Amino acid sequence: MKEIEINKENLIKLFNNLRKDDLRELKVIFKNNIKRNFVKICLENKDTYFIADDKGSPLAIGGIKIFYIKNFLVGQVWLLCSNDVSKNRLSVLKYVKDKIGEFKLECDVLFNFIYKSNFSFLKWLKYADFEAIPINNNFKLFYYKKGGINFDLRYFTCK
Repeated sequence: MKEIEINKENLIKLFNNLRKDDLRELKVIFKNNIKRNFVKICLENKDTYFIADDKGSPLAIGGIKIFYIKNFLVGQVWLLCSNDVSKNRLSVLKYVKDKIGEFKLECDVLFNFIYKSNFSFLKWLKYADFEAIPINNNFKLFYYKKGGINFDLRYFTCK
C-alpha cells in the first residue's frame, strides 16, 4: 500500500470503482454532478490522503476539514473507499486509524455524519473511539471528544 498523488486522473479511477454504499452517500450529499463535485472537493481539500495498492490502483481517500467553533478546534473527518478495499481491508483500516490518531492529537473534537448505507462502518468507528447518535432514520452523527472537553453537539445536530 502506498500514498498516491491527488489528481483528476486518480480521482476518476477511484470514483469509477467506488463502493456502492459510498456512492449512495455521495448521491445524497451532491444530488447532481456527483463525479464533478467529488473531484472538485477532493482537489480543493488541503488535508487529504489518498492510498492505493502496490500496483497503484486507488483504494481509499480521506481527510479532515479543520475549523474553530468557539474556542475549540474541530475536525470533520471523512473517508471513501473503492471496491478493491476489501482485498486490503486490514492494512487500509490500520492506515486510517493511524491518520485518525494524528487528527485526535491536533483537534479537540472530530465528527461527521454517516448515511444509512454505511451504518455497518459504525462498528469500526466505535473501535476507533468514536460515539454515534441518531439524527434521523437516514443519518447518524459520529464524534470523538478529547477527555475533559465539554462541547455542545447541538452545533452539529441542530437540536
